[in-house]
Amino acid sequence: MADLDREIQLKEEEISERLKGMRDEALRRFEAINGPSSLHKFHAHIGRNNNTFVDSVRMQFQSSDDFIARWLDGLRVEVLQNREVIARRRRFGGMKRTVELIPEMLQDEFLRNYIYLFLERNFYRNFVGRVRAKPEECLWQLWFGPGNLSWGLFISPAHRLGEWTNDKSQMRREPYHYWTIGHVMETGLVVPDSEEPMTFGSVGNFLQFYETVLARVSNSEYEKQISKLYLDHVKQSAPPEGMPLLIPELRYGGKEAKHLYRLDFCVLNPYIMRMVGFEISPASSHMAIAGITSKTQVQLNESLATKWAKESDKRNRYFRDFGISVVTFADPELADIESCFTAIVSALEERPENIVTLGGAEAALQEAFDAIEL
Repeated sequence: MADLDREIQLKEEEISERLKGMRDEALRRFEAINGPSSLHKFHAHIGRNNNTFVDSVRMQFQSSDDFIARWLDGLRVEVLQNREVIARRRRFGGMKRTVELIPEMLQDEFLRNYIYLFLERNFYRNFVGRVRAKPEECLWQLWFGPGNLSWGLFISPAHRLGEWTNDKSQMRREPYHYWTIGHVMETGLVVPDSEEPMTFGSVGNFLQFYETVLARVSNSEYEKQISKLYLDHVKQSAPPEGMPLLIPELRYGGKEAKHLYRLDFCVLNPYIMRMVGFEISPASSHMAIAGITSKTQVQLNESLATKWAKESDKRNRYFRDFGISVVTFADPELADIESCFTAIVSALEERPENIVTLGGAEAALQEAFDAIEL
C-alpha cells in the first residue's frame, strides 16, 4: 500500500509540474474567450463542478480516463438542460457560464489538454474516494440491535436538525474501509437520542462492548457462541481494524422500536462489496407451532406454510432492498457451531483475487517478457 501511495503522489507531482509550465499560456487563451480574468477564476470553472457533472459520492471510477469521460458526459447533460439559456445569451449577450465556457475551451487543443490534465490531477488527489467501491444508498446507514436497544453505523455521521444523517461531502474521503472495526473506531456508533456518537478509545474497548453488551442481549445460545468465536477471531487478526464487523441483529426497518425483520448476523465486506446475512434457524424457534396437538393435518400444513412464507419474505426483502444474500443454519448445521462459524469466516476474510496497479502491471509484463527463453 505504501508503494501505491508513493506512486500516486509522484503522479500528482508530475501533473502539477506540467500544469505549472502551461499555466500562463492557458490563462491567456482563457481570457481570449472570456475576457480579463484570474487564474483562480479560470480554475474554478474547471474544478467546482466535479460533483455536478459526476456523482462522486456514488460513482466508482476505474481510471482517470473513466473519470474524465464521465465528467464530460455530465457536462453534455448540463448543456442540453441549459440550451435555451445558452441560445439566449448568444443572441443578447451577457456573462458566460461554466456550462458554455468549458465546451468553448475544449475546442482549443491547448486548453483541452490543460483541462484534461487538471481533471487527471484531481483524480489522483482524491484517488481513494474516486476508485473505491461505493455502496448503495440504503447501506449508508445501518441500524442493528433488538427492541429498543438500537445502534447505528453511519458512513460519515452528522447530527443535523435533531436527526442523524451522513455528511455526503465527506463520505468519499473517509480513509477507513466501510463496515469494518476500523470504521467503528473512526465514527463510533450512533445512539438514536444522543447528539454525540458512542466512541471507543481502543479496539480492546470496542471488543469489550461487543462482548458485554451486543453479544449478551441475545437470548440464543447459538448466537452467543458465534459472537465469542468472532471476538477470538478478531483478536488473532492483524490488524483487527481491517476486519469487517459481524453485525448482530441487523434491522430491516431502521431504528424504530417496532420493526418488521432482523437478521441474526450480517457481514458487509467492503473489499469485494459482497453482503451476506446469517440466520440461526433451529426448528424449535423458527418452525414451532402453538397448539399442535389440537390441529388437523390440514391446519398444521397451513400453519407451516404461513411460517415458511414469512421466512421467505424476510430473505427476499433483504436481498431485494439491500442486496444481502442469506445463509441459514438449521439444526443439522448448528450441531457443529464451529463449522457454521467457518462459513462466516469465509465472508469476513474474502478479498479481491488480484489488485493491479499501473506500475505493478508494467513490472510484471517486463518480468514475463524477460523470462522468455530464446
